[in-house]
Amino acid sequence: MALKDKEAFYGRLSRRMEKQYLADTDSLKKEYENLAQRNQEIDDTFISLYSDKAKGILTEKRFLKLTDAMKKEQESNQNRMHKIAELISEEEHPEGNAQMFMGEIRRYAAITELDETVLNRLINRILIGEPKKVDGVKTQEVWIVYNFVGEL
Repeated sequence: MALKDKEAFYGRLSRRMEKQYLADTDSLKKEYENLAQRNQEIDDTFISLYSDKAKGILTEKRFLKLTDAMKKEQESNQNRMHKIAELISEEEHPEGNAQMFMGEIRRYAAITELDETVLNRLINRILIGEPKKVDGVKTQEVWIVYNFVGEL
């Protein structure tokens, strides 16, 4: 289809990528907001724990143990938030990715054999589902996740 009707393929691919981008971005933004909210809760808890320590309600040893665990969680959250920001930034150019994918497809359109170079250039990963028997026939689902555009 990429060779026969380039414009139709590009339009279809762009629409599909836009839908996927919006779904992925919404999910990532929600996760980012949840992590930011959790980090704020941890900050509030730090203040409460410090207050309890100052009043003598909490021992120094217990205070350090609790704050150390929360500090590690907060650092982990910050690292994930940074990765999410990078993912969102990378995905902001779906149109360029579609163009790159179409260029690669045209480049390898006439191949007669799928070798390692072509496979690595076009395909990100291949996912194989669990084997199932349907009407006595063994079947397995296969998902191909392409570079630049994801699963088609």
